[in-house]
Amino acid sequence: MDILVTFDENYIPPFKTMLKSLMINNPKQNTTFWLIHDGIKETQLQNLIDFCLSYGAKFEHICISKNYFDDAKITKRYPQSMYYRLLAPLILPETLNKILYLDPDILIINKLDSLWKTEFPEGKFYAAASHAIVGNITSSINKIRLDTDHSYFNTGVILMNLTKARKIVDADEIIKTVNKSRDIELILPDQDIFNTMYGKYTLEIPDELYNYDARFYPAYLLNSANKHDLDWIISNTCILHFCGKKKPWLSQGYNIFTSLYKYFMYK
Repeated sequence: MDILVTFDENYIPPFKTMLKSLMINNPKQNTTFWLIHDGIKETQLQNLIDFCLSYGAKFEHICISKNYFDDAKITKRYPQSMYYRLLAPLILPETLNKILYLDPDILIINKLDSLWKTEFPEGKFYAAASHAIVGNITSSINKIRLDTDHSYFNTGVILMNLTKARKIVDADEIIKTVNKSRDIELILPDQDIFNTMYGKYTLEIPDELYNYDARFYPAYLLNSANKHDLDWIISNTCILHFCGKKKPWLSQGYNIFTSLYKYFMYK
């Protein structure tokens, strides 16, 4: 199984927690982590290589030029590295046919086999979840705001069929669109661009299994008629995603899953 990540040095600690949770819950997988970055220090990269090896995983990294997105809209919360996943099909080796992108603010709590084996129908080369649990009003607003007719996909978890994607994804088009985004009213820059450019090529997968928004436990419970309680989540959900500003590794980031996160964080 090949896992893609894109982050700067600030997100190395949460990445390590995500990696631990993935390897502990998927011990029999032959796993390689691929990092696309723009200049993480060699000492940090060697530390990541050693850390992955200590959990039985391989680590590869690809350093790209920061000049790709000189004019992109970036902030401390949304660094330039967030855009690199858009270029992944063209940056990663052609020997890779499939890869699973994961944000570092994620916890893996069950096996990923079912997600990894997802079949892509004709015309689709990405698979992602929409957080429709937040409400249909938000979904409708996003369709109007971005002029799309499909669900609004969260880009924290994306299964990529790289073979298919390479036939469609165009680096010049991505770079042009991202650099123009500074002048466009985007709420979540990389996510908005992904939905605008590639939403129509994306297969929707269930968020309660593969991209559970950890902020909205009460909403998931209510929407499932109390079926998706903590017992159900621990048995069925594969991926918990700690979206938003209040991260579980921060002192103010408490929610119902924080203790579970800290278990893996300190393990």
